[in-house]
Amino acid sequence: MTSRVVEFYGHEGTDSQGRTVLEMLAMTDRELEANHDVIQWMFPLHETSSVNPDCPLVDEHSAHVLRENIDARQRMHEMITRFGRFLGFELDEDGVFVPDKSLASNRENWHSPMNHNHLRITRAIRSMRLFGFENEARTFYEAVCQSAIESQCATERTLAYWKQALEDPLFASLR
Repeated sequence: MTSRVVEFYGHEGTDSQGRTVLEMLAMTDRELEANHDVIQWMFPLHETSSVNPDCPLVDEHSAHVLRENIDARQRMHEMITRFGRFLGFELDEDGVFVPDKSLASNRENWHSPMNHNHLRITRAIRSMRLFGFENEARTFYEAVCQSAIESQCATERTLAYWKQALEDPLFASLR
């Protein structure tokens, strides 16, 4: 039996609102900011979301399938790139997130204390790892940490959650 997350990333499924991966990738920054039920589908985890309990879950089997599926990996790479742009970064050819001056206003969108995008960042880091994107997770972590420290928008606790998402075992709780 195929899991919901594998169906979704395999272009065979939709989220609970009927949106496909491609529709999510095409969302504007404003739409991504306003739709709080999208991030759980863009970056699925192994734990149920308290915000969106209908989101798909990644278990060890589906993580393996997603890591081995070229199409699913390509779509996750596109999600990673899209979310990076949403936060004001470009993913260069070496897999490193770099601030993009043309997207500086996007960084301002999450450079405030207790911003909900800080939780999204935690989710994205762990989800990247579940899909096998360890390098991208690390460079994303480094970019957002540096940006957050410079802007003084993140608490030590937030930075610790981001580090936990990056370094703890894949299926360890993020709570």
